[in-house]
Amino acid sequence: MLNIALIENDIEDEKAFCNIADIFFKQRGEQCDIAVFNRAEDFLESYNHQYQIVFMDIELDGMNGMDAAHKLRELDSDVLLIFLTNLAHYAIAGYEVNALDYILKPISENAFSLKMPKVLAIIKQQSKKNITVASKGEIHTFSTDRIYYVEVLSHRLYYHTMDGVFDTRGAISEVEEILHPYHFRRCNNSYLVNLKYVTSIEGNDVKVGPNILPISRPKKKIFMNEVTNYLGGQL
Repeated sequence: MLNIALIENDIEDEKAFCNIADIFFKQRGEQCDIAVFNRAEDFLESYNHQYQIVFMDIELDGMNGMDAAHKLRELDSDVLLIFLTNLAHYAIAGYEVNALDYILKPISENAFSLKMPKVLAIIKQQSKKNITVASKGEIHTFSTDRIYYVEVLSHRLYYHTMDGVFDTRGAISEVEEILHPYHFRRCNNSYLVNLKYVTSIEGNDVKVGPNILPISRPKKKIFMNEVTNYLGGQL
């Protein structure tokens, strides 16, 4: 299931987009759910990393699409963003917010069909970041993007995620190897941190999403370098 957000305040453009998208995905056997927002403010207020693609009209009432895109990137640096616009020169500024592409309005089936294969290929690649954990007799699958950190305690691993905490038996060294390509680094022997959610470091503490974790003295220098390198790569 693809979860798509459309931020569009023109009723006719909204209908056209939904019809074209519905035809495109049905022809390819893909299921999709399109959440429509007429105001960028409403979209941002409800945003919780629940969409794989965001289609953003640039000319909106209230907050315009470009300003909304900047706000979105403060919340999520990775979600795929595609601008909808009447004028191409507006969309060219999309590089500032890491927009994947733009589609000129009025939207046509041909234009949509030309853009989407690249988008779907990226989503397919991203889906390889999903991991599965057996916890308390249940199987849980979630994206590494939803993990704040992994904790080891008494030979059990605790995955602290946006959807709760899931524990299972395992060794943190094995998980570290799996998650290393997705920018997870140790701040001490017990915590493997998703650098994406590091928002501050004060003294020997690091804030990871809503959590504050201790940084061990032996790992502090390396961890600080890893955070600096990661942030530099996002600029």
